[in-house]
Amino acid sequence: MSSFGSGSTRPFDDGETESPPSIFSAGGGFGSSEAEEGVALREWRRRNAIELGEKEKKEKEKLKQIIEEAEAFKVEFYRKRELNVEKKKASNREVERVFLENQGKFHAEAERNYWKAVAEMIPREVAAIDQKRGKRADKEKKTGSVVLIHGPKPGKPTDLSRMRQILVKLKQSPPAHWNPKPEEVAVAHA
Repeated sequence: MSSFGSGSTRPFDDGETESPPSIFSAGGGFGSSEAEEGVALREWRRRNAIELGEKEKKEKEKLKQIIEEAEAFKVEFYRKRELNVEKKKASNREVERVFLENQGKFHAEAERNYWKAVAEMIPREVAAIDQKRGKRADKEKKTGSVVLIHGPKPGKPTDLSRMRQILVKLKQSPPAHWNPKPEEVAVAHA
């Protein structure tokens, strides 16, 4: 019996001194197939490198094309935006000019007949009412004098029909103390 500590033999040594042949040893295993595999592997690597080069070239061309299209789109976008801004500026200037003319007319008219001038500010046409569900929607369809102005609660329009009725009534028959005296009108025009 051999002991572990003696060092003369190893515990699992069966007496063979040669190691089994491995795939990495020079004499064992594959022989000529290594040379064939080496050639085939080198050929595959060469083809793969060529394919990867072509793929990379196509990707670069495609990326270049995408960038060119994006640049063209960006230029067109800013050109259209600039045109829209110029149109909007011209439109706003025209609206402002008309508003200032009407404002002058309003102040000139207000001296003679105040309620008539105020009634001119009331929109003659009523905004379309959004469709609502239920019986309440049918009632609102019948009354066409609702002007939608967003009220203090979001999504809840303010009903201005009563205010409109009062202003129209005041236009048609203003109270006596609101009518300008004929002397004041003559002095204002002189």
